[in-house]
Amino acid sequence: MVYYRTTSASCGKALYGFGAWSQPAVAVALVVLWAALAIMFNRAPEIDKAVSSLFFVATDCIATATTRICGDFPAASIGLLKTLRRAFYALPIVAAAVVVTIALRDLASGLRWSHERIRISTIALVTLAVGPGLFVNAFLKEFVGRPRPDAVWLFGGEHPFVAAAQLSNVCQHNCSFVSGEAAGIAWLVCLLPLWPHDVRKRLIWPIAAIIIVTDILRVAFGRHYLSDVVLGTLATVTIFCILTTVCEIWTSRKHGTARSFSN
Repeated sequence: MVYYRTTSASCGKALYGFGAWSQPAVAVALVVLWAALAIMFNRAPEIDKAVSSLFFVATDCIATATTRICGDFPAASIGLLKTLRRAFYALPIVAAAVVVTIALRDLASGLRWSHERIRISTIALVTLAVGPGLFVNAFLKEFVGRPRPDAVWLFGGEHPFVAAAQLSNVCQHNCSFVSGEAAGIAWLVCLLPLWPHDVRKRLIWPIAAIIIVTDILRVAFGRHYLSDVVLGTLATVTIFCILTTVCEIWTSRKHGTARSFSN
């Protein structure tokens, strides 16, 4: 007998499940939203410039200065904010270790792919590798070539401003588009299905607060534009939704095939 509970729709009495994350319509909507926001930020670069300028403090340039504008992002020098940023940076790493431990415990207790907790743990870890790992850090940040705010002329740097999602060779490595830390901290959302439904409602607000604070800090430090953190955050959530949709469709079909053979 195959034990399987689909989580694409209502979970009934099941404590866990992907819920709406595994709905194809949600996945498509998130992909369209990501693309639409990328186009919007690309065609309206004033948004990024205006938001970053809120955190930039201009100063008088010395006589030998080669930049047209001098100044810095003072938030980047505040010790408390730097400590907070480091703590949030480590949070996904710690969370990933906990998820691996949970998955190993569940496997040791006899749970297999047919059980939703195993699928949730696996898809969450795969999302971390594919989203923040491959798509963001290995692809976008290495090949789009957008210089960070503190490196452009507008904010005391030496490079021209490059709009979001615009291919450029100005930056060669670990560039601004999109934010890896925003993508990483957004991965905490992918862990919500590991909690019972009633607990998720209490966790979503503190997780959202952590994500927002992390994104604001990256912009305030002059390391990313608003578009970088918004699209970085949304990239992880979108990839998670795509993977859960594929996972549940494949598992449903596999279960249906197995049941038809057993009959």
